Amino acid sequence: MTTYPTDPDGRITAEDLLTSPRGRSLVFGLAQRGRTDEFDDEAEPLTEEARALDEFRSAVFAAGSRVDRAQGVAVTIYVREDGTEAGSEPELETEPELGPDPKAMSSADVAARLRLVTPVIPTQDDLENEMAEVISGAMYWQPPHGHNQIASDPVVREALRRFAEILIDTGLLDSWSLALNPNDQWALAWDDEVHRGSLPAVFDLEPGPADSSEEHPEITLTDLHPTSTGSGIHPPWGLGEWLADVLTTETDYRHDFVKNPLGEVSGEWCSTPPGGLWSSTGTWPHGTPIGVELVEDDFGLERARACRLRLRSDARIAEIRGPADWADLCRRYPLDVTAQRRQVWFEATDRKGRWVIPDWSQVSEEFDGVHVGLAGYLRTAGAVIDVAEAHLGEASETFPTVGNTDDRTASLMAGWHPDTTFWLNDVIDAVTEVVEWHYDDDADRWVRG
Repeated sequence: MTTYPTDPDGRITAEDLLTSPRGRSLVFGLAQRGRTDEFDDEAEPLTEEARALDEFRSAVFAAGSRVDRAQGVAVTIYVREDGTEAGSEPELETEPELGPDPKAMSSADVAARLRLVTPVIPTQDDLENEMAEVISGAMYWQPPHGHNQIASDPVVREALRRFAEILIDTGLLDSWSLALNPNDQWALAWDDEVHRGSLPAVFDLEPGPADSSEEHPEITLTDLHPTSTGSGIHPPWGLGEWLADVLTTETDYRHDFVKNPLGEVSGEWCSTPPGGLWSSTGTWPHGTPIGVELVEDDFGLERARACRLRLRSDARIAEIRGPADWADLCRRYPLDVTAQRRQVWFEATDRKGRWVIPDWSQVSEEFDGVHVGLAGYLRTAGAVIDVAEAHLGEASETFPTVGNTDDRTASLMAGWHPDTTFWLNDVIDAVTEVVEWHYDDDADRWVRG
């Protein structure tokens, strides 16, 4: 396989984690985890180390809730007898819900308490569980959650450094920078009847035994999509249809801009290839497909069938290991989406300006698949990626410019699940195995069968 050229030293570093939104969220979440034997049955701390962790957690919640409420997110706050705060998860509302207002907690207060926390060396389970939390909180259509904004403050970020370094020293992330493994690729079909209408045809098939090498050539791309084309269900698109839709949408938004330059209308937020393409994921060391656990905007999915793919040996793979790789694709194959992404990505990044994404129809002429590995996701997802000094393409009077925060062209990798490869061309030889997975509520994990 041909690998997209990247920095030869591709291992993720502590600085990578602290610089990127998703990496920083991962470290921040791990810093809030502790040993259960240091707390009693009512979650009260039993040791000095546990007490420091408890105070840090309370500070994170208090400071984060202030940010959430300031941007219109309602958080109910309760004050314990000791003066610390607790509360429910935030929910978006049109107006902030007012409630008790104890002493405000600043980012500096959070950092001060973080410095007193004794780091706990994370396990593989800790890492996977926290990654799932990070992914579930990834949003590209509204501002980041308050606790994520607190983590981005320089004083908190620096206090997180020793936690990031400990995570790197465990070696758990060493394999996260590896290129795609062509022998461990699984396409996923979801039992998502509530949200998509009808089950994919692959659910009519009996899954093969665990040690089976029997091929299932009768399984096709359409078997992984709903069979109904009723209300709310869209048939799979090819790259040409996708490009035509993006261009038409961009034109429509530009016309709206001419009519109302100050209008703030949100549009599409993701920057992935169309969903009608094959996509696949690798597995964790214990064999669970990464894609069943790490799904952005998953709507509570609980059942999947994983189809092992056999790829052509000459498949050309573009590896996205960091922002530089994504920016390079955007520079070589730019697709202007400024008008349709302008407002929604402003909400997510606080930036207004020129936006591009890779034109996947052109990328497909050079590459058969685009792989965003775990390290590539942590480095890249949610970060404003600088692409060029000026507009890539022809100037236009309908081009939105009102309120720009800079004159450069940027991009955003949004909606791309970690360790996912989108296959732009026909390089799938066969499906060699079908395995069923479901989420076990009692075990709080995905299990086979």
